[in-house]
Amino acid sequence: MSQKDTISTSLLENPKKIVISLILVLLSITLIYQTRPFLDDSQFSLIAIPAYAIFPGVVTLYASILAIKLHKQKNFESKGYAMFAVAAAFWFIAEQIWQLYDHVWEGEPFPSEADIFYVASYPLITAFLFLSLKPVIKKVPRNVWLFAIGLAFSLLVPSVLAAYDDMFEEDAFPTIIALTYPVLSAIVLVPAIVGILFLAKQGASLSWMLILFGFIIYGVSDIFFLFAELDGAYYDGHPVDLMYLYSYTLIIFAFHVRLKIANLPTSENRTIFFTESIKFETISKFGIPLTVAIVSMIILISIVHSIFIETDDQTSTQNIMLGVVAMLAVFAAIVITINKNLSRLVKMRTNELVEQRDNLENLVEEKTHEILKSERLSAIGELSGRLAHDLRNPLSVMKMSIDLIKQSPADSKISDANVTKRIDLIEKSIDRISHQVDDVLGYVRNSPLNLVNVSLVELVQSSLDKVNIPKDVQVKISKKDVHIDCDAVKLDAVFINLIINSIQAMHEGGKIDIVISDQDNVAILKFVDSGDGIPDENIEKIFEPLFTTKQKGTGLGLASCKNIIEQHQGEISVSNNPTTFTIILPKILSVQNIKLQSK
Repeated sequence: MSQKDTISTSLLENPKKIVISLILVLLSITLIYQTRPFLDDSQFSLIAIPAYAIFPGVVTLYASILAIKLHKQKNFESKGYAMFAVAAAFWFIAEQIWQLYDHVWEGEPFPSEADIFYVASYPLITAFLFLSLKPVIKKVPRNVWLFAIGLAFSLLVPSVLAAYDDMFEEDAFPTIIALTYPVLSAIVLVPAIVGILFLAKQGASLSWMLILFGFIIYGVSDIFFLFAELDGAYYDGHPVDLMYLYSYTLIIFAFHVRLKIANLPTSENRTIFFTESIKFETISKFGIPLTVAIVSMIILISIVHSIFIETDDQTSTQNIMLGVVAMLAVFAAIVITINKNLSRLVKMRTNELVEQRDNLENLVEEKTHEILKSERLSAIGELSGRLAHDLRNPLSVMKMSIDLIKQSPADSKISDANVTKRIDLIEKSIDRISHQVDDVLGYVRNSPLNLVNVSLVELVQSSLDKVNIPKDVQVKISKKDVHIDCDAVKLDAVFINLIINSIQAMHEGGKIDIVISDQDNVAILKFVDSGDGIPDENIEKIFEPLFTTKQKGTGLGLASCKNIIEQHQGEISVSNNPTTFTIILPKILSVQNIKLQSK
């Protein structure tokens, strides 16, 4: 990166530093103008003449440089800056003519050549503002335009009435010029106010804010100057002169920032207002504090001038306060409207964020289902190797037992001890295979529920009848019964799995208590056994797929149970001392609710 680009980037990244520098410059100008009550006209001319030559001259120079640079970059703003450069040149010429009439030539004719140049600058400034707003002008709401027009009109009416009353029975040309000033000034205020209001929504650049504030202050200054001139209260160094210098200063700082942006690569500086890479809350962070600082300084110098400068016309103080109140009214109306728009914008943004959150939740849910599906497929792949090993042993026992039965003497009977023993081995091997296959199918299959209303006591008893319960194991079922909507086949598989696990956990026999209860709209089942319990390091893993502490097992039994219970929109959990599996199921469950939940 070149040194020029480094400086530009540094400046753009420190808007606070720019605003502080701006306020210091404004404060310096204010302090210099505070000397007016203590200097005579000739002494103060040493301040006024350079000020009104330097500030308009610098504005003209910046505008001309920007117009040329943007024209070379083929930026659409170049036409607007070219128009503003001409308007700034008119300002400069008018100010110099004014100073000549005020300090060198005798008399102050109206209208003078300076008035012609002043009036000619307004249409060019208006064109500059509208060209700058061109990228977003169609997006500006109608109520913003109506508000800006109404506010400008409220300032226009008293100004036109006062000017017309003062020029009554005067020649037509001076009257037209006098009335043209407030009309053109109000027209300039409209796009400036629109830009400020739109800025609050878009978060546009600091340079845009400074330009618009500069033109608003300039427009209010015109109204202030008109009333002071009509009342004969204007003098060289009047507070309105300070307001004009404020507007020039804001525009100079704005163009300085814009020139730095223009020095960035072409792709990064296509527009001044809405595509800067560095954006911030311009109004809340800088606009309002800057407004407060400017108004405070104007009030300060107005009070000093009203105290130390005596005038024959007692309305001068009133005119000073009228100008201050007018500026406060403009900015107060703008700030109130901005706050209203910001509240609406925050509400809209909140709704957008809620919608985005909902979309993200749906997306996360879809991805979760996809991940679970892929985990199932992965588990099946891992399980295939384990099943091949686990099923080989019982199949070998079954084959060997059958071979031995075939080799038995022809007169052997089923009641023979060896034959009975081999048949028992075959039966146990078949049970092992069936159990493992059931675990796999129960975990992999995700078939829809076939809901029926059943008695939990009857369903648990049916599950017990299907399990070979050892003689040293006692099973007790609570007498309380609860009816629920469920898939009886799937819950039967869950109960069988839990009962078998409890039996296997009690190596030397024991007791299993199955407690059924209900609470509000849910049924609660507890399977409590007197076994050794689950090790603490394993208790949080037992529902994970493929996790098992048994030498012979798939590790899918409890994972399958968890899937079935959750499919019923229920919960399953486990605790120790004694080992207790707790199942919570809704009493009423409809197929439609399950489909909505799955979606």
